[in-house]
Amino acid sequence: MYKMKKLICLAVAVLFVLTLLAGCGKATEQPNQAAPATTQQEATKAAEETKPALAPYEISWYFVGPGQQKDVATVEAEANKYLKDKINATLKINCFDWGSYEQKITAMIASGEPFDICFTAIWINNYRVNSAKGAFLPLNDLFDKYAPKTKETLGKDFLAGSAIDGKNYAIPCNKEKAHDFGFMFRKDLVEKYQFDISKVTKLADLEPMLKTIKEKEKGVYPLGMKYGESPYQQLDWDKISDDDVVGALYPDNRDTKIVNEYEMPETMEMFKQLHAFYKAGYIRKDAAAADDSYAPDQKAGKMFAYNVSLKPGKDAEMSAGSEFKWVQQDITKPVMSNRETTGSMMAISKTSKDPARAMMFLELVNTDPVLNNLLNYGVEGKHYNKKGDNVIEPIKDSGWDLNMQWALGNQFLNYLLATEDPKKWDKFVEYNGKALPLKSLGFSFNAEPVKTEAAACKAVYKEFQPQLATGTADPVVTLPKFIAKLKAAGSEKVIAEMQKQYDAFLATKK
Repeated sequence: MYKMKKLICLAVAVLFVLTLLAGCGKATEQPNQAAPATTQQEATKAAEETKPALAPYEISWYFVGPGQQKDVATVEAEANKYLKDKINATLKINCFDWGSYEQKITAMIASGEPFDICFTAIWINNYRVNSAKGAFLPLNDLFDKYAPKTKETLGKDFLAGSAIDGKNYAIPCNKEKAHDFGFMFRKDLVEKYQFDISKVTKLADLEPMLKTIKEKEKGVYPLGMKYGESPYQQLDWDKISDDDVVGALYPDNRDTKIVNEYEMPETMEMFKQLHAFYKAGYIRKDAAAADDSYAPDQKAGKMFAYNVSLKPGKDAEMSAGSEFKWVQQDITKPVMSNRETTGSMMAISKTSKDPARAMMFLELVNTDPVLNNLLNYGVEGKHYNKKGDNVIEPIKDSGWDLNMQWALGNQFLNYLLATEDPKKWDKFVEYNGKALPLKSLGFSFNAEPVKTEAAACKAVYKEFQPQLATGTADPVVTLPKFIAKLKAAGSEKVIAEMQKQYDAFLATKK
């Protein structure tokens, strides 16, 4: 009986397995069943077709420059046509002038006003300060999802140089990756008086030229000046924190000692020379307060010479945005520093209602030559005319004259102006290659342990530095007072903390 039951159970099991096999065979023969995607391309296409459509969104964009352009509506309209097909977005462009940007954007951030993107740097709309207080969003995840091409173009080293504790809170503009300082001269006056600017290697060498201009060119300032654009910059201190926080390295990798740059002999000598020029009448009397007036003076040619951060072809760029032609004379050697990685950036505000869309837009600005050149130069036939495939000539008084290529995305996508060197971008690459990378590249100072002292030093800086950097004050009298007040504010504690963090950073590089 037991054997019989066992045989019956075995027969039932065999029958069940045969039934299953038959069913499977029929399933594979069904002609209407969808076949799986056979290629990655087909899989990607299928994913794109099922991806939810983007809802319309207006991107509000704020940056510094010559002020809102008269024909902004035309450029916005053209950009909106283009962006609708790309990311279903429209664009609201807001360009604040040099004199008001800091105040206006700071007030917007403080009040929590909603906006998407703003220009930031270590020298305006302070990148480090705003990142630390949470005004800007960390972008690392957004980079990977929505701006992979921009991330690849900028490269790991450049992004690392602008990161704070490993997080990027803004996208650096892709331009020259080094800097030097020198002078810009009004070309017609150089030619008129047959000045040999090639012999200018330091500030003092300007004296005979400035004297001639003062005596013979009424209405022209011999040496254009404001404290943020002073020949003092030609000392090119490698600043450890913000420009208005004491503490720097020499810009030649001579050592790793952080110093109070205002105590160094080079600083006293520079301030003495500037004061001598001020007393001689070569510098405008209100230079310490000059801000908004500086840019119009340059554009209108009311300055013979002025200090500026340089790069290949900077004179041609400045000429395009001015009523006069300019020529440059480089003074310092090119170096690659954190100034470049954090000197021109776009951040996404924490108040943005669609950070992903803002990042999509920035990806296009940095990778799409059509949009990039539209934003920089306007509309062909209305704001500029084509002179070649990649060469243009701006139309005078067209209503779109930003001249802000260094701030608006990937500069290697820009058209060339008809007055520019056809090999400009090749020279940029060469310039970047010959620059000295400073040892501090990639180091980011965390001011939190000394934030009270750093803030106090900033207040002292604001009180004294504009007078000294413009030559307005006698450094023999004023500089010692400046240094004493910095020490009373805690500058030595700040520098000690900088040195501690910098030594730890260098230790990781060994």
